Formats: sequence, C-alpha cells, structure tokens
Amino acid sequence: MTRLPTRRHLLSFAAAALAAGVLPRRAGARPLDDVVAAGRLMVAVYRDNPPFSHRKGGALVGVDVDIARAIAGRLGVGVEFMELTAGETVSDDLRNAVWRGPVVGGGVADVMMHVPYQKEFGLRNPEAVLFGPYQREGFALARNPMRMTQPMLASLPDEPVGVEIDSIPDFYLLGAFGGRLRERLVHYMTIPEAVEALVRGDVAAVVATQSQVEAALGDRAAGFPITPVTFPGMMASSWDIGMAVKENSRDLAYAVGDAVTAMLEDGSLPEIFRRHGVTHNAIPVE
Repeated sequence: MTRLPTRRHLLSFAAAALAAGVLPRRAGARPLDDVVAAGRLMVAVYRDNPPFSHRKGGALVGVDVDIARAIAGRLGVGVEFMELTAGETVSDDLRNAVWRGPVVGGGVADVMMHVPYQKEFGLRNPEAVLFGPYQREGFALARNPMRMTQPMLASLPDEPVGVEIDSIPDFYLLGAFGGRLRERLVHYMTIPEAVEALVRGDVAAVVATQSQVEAALGDRAAGFPITPVTFPGMMASSWDIGMAVKENSRDLAYAVGDAVTAMLEDGSLPEIFRRHGVTHNAIPVE
C-alpha cells in the first residue's frame, strides 16, 4: 500500500481483519521525561502515503504530519520526523520505527503514526504499545452519477471500474457477483490516478479507501458522489488507525493519547482532517 490500503502489508492486515507507513542522528525511543528534557518529539510517518504523509513541493505534509505537530505543541516540545518506507508487514515497520531500528543502522522514533489499532495485532507485537486510535477507515465508492445511478456495489455498471492494483477492492471485485466485473476492472498504480481517470470519464466508478478518494477528488467531489461501502461476506468493513510507542514508553503514550483526546474534544482534530479534504470518522465509545 502506498497509502493505507494501498500499502501491501496494511492491506494484508486489513484483509485478515475483514475476513475474521532520515534521522539526523542515532536515537532511542524515550519515556516522556526524556522527550520533554530533550525538547523534541521524533515521530515516524509513512513515506508517500497521501493524504496522511507525503511530500508536496519538497515539504512534508498531510493529516498525520499535522496531528504530530499539534501533539508536540501540546507537550511543549518541537517535532522532527522519520519518513518510514513500508516493509513487508506492519510488524516489520513497528520494529524499524519504534523498538529496534533498521538492520542497516539508525535510530528509532518516539511515536509512530498510522498504526492499525487492533487487539490481536497488538498481542503479536509485545515490544510496542498500540494506543490512541484517531480515525476509523473504510472503503467507499465514488461514481459518475450519469453512468451509475445507484451507490451500491451490486449496481456497478457494465462499464469500466477503477481500482488500485493489488488492493482489497481489486481482490474482492475480481471474484464478486460471479466474476461479472472481472473484465471491467481497470487497474491503476495509485488511487489518485484512478480518481483522475474517473474525472476524465475513463471509468464510471472507483472503489478505494474513503479518505484517499475524498482527498483525491477534493473540491470536485460535488460532481462525483462518494458513498461508504461494505464487502458482503466479510466480517467487518472498517478498521481503526492509531499510534505506537516502544513498550517502555507507556507514560509517553498516555500523554500523547491525552493530547489527541483534547484535540477531539476542542474540534482541532476534525479540523485537521477537514483541511486535507478528508472526513474525520471518530472511534465510537464502547
């Protein structure tokens, strides 16, 4: 997956859940007091993961980047970023980002953004602590209403439908509805490319993660309705995105989690999502 379900490993994590993301110097993950004493928070974000973390005009931007800056501000420290290239699994990324560091050398971050927040996954990675879910992600259908009148997967027309290659929507739609859509799927390397094809009229619809479809369409969304969708036969249709720290930095996790809760309560967290053209889907209190 470049982005959430476009990164290969996070897709595989989501698929399992549905069926049952340069350090200036070497550093180690640190408890809260050490972070405050140093006056900086090192945050790992995924490379090339729009709209959450990516380069634009040379600057690092995105939802996760802005959330990290806001957290650091509330802790009274500066922020620095580690841009993380996705490994084969999210467990690899946790190892490289927060509890051991890359095999080739280099330090680790204090906090990692955009980590799937799920109990079983956390138990499989005891060296890290997962916490602070800040977004519920799911899939959506963006369509040309003149070519597709009903916002349902079962109503997908006998016209081209865009998907990101090797994504969950790709795998699902290849076999769904008796394979009716197999010959209609058009594969793109990224979700923004698929969305641009929708705008040009090359495809009648795009099925992808809601956040990426919304961000890619931007102010053109009025002409291409976006509707959340589920994949029948799968046990769940959404997953939660949170953060992670090294196991010995639980006090830092508590402080960062409190900052995110305060941002949710004062409206600054949803505002960050809004600025990037993404709907903030808060985690329901259970």
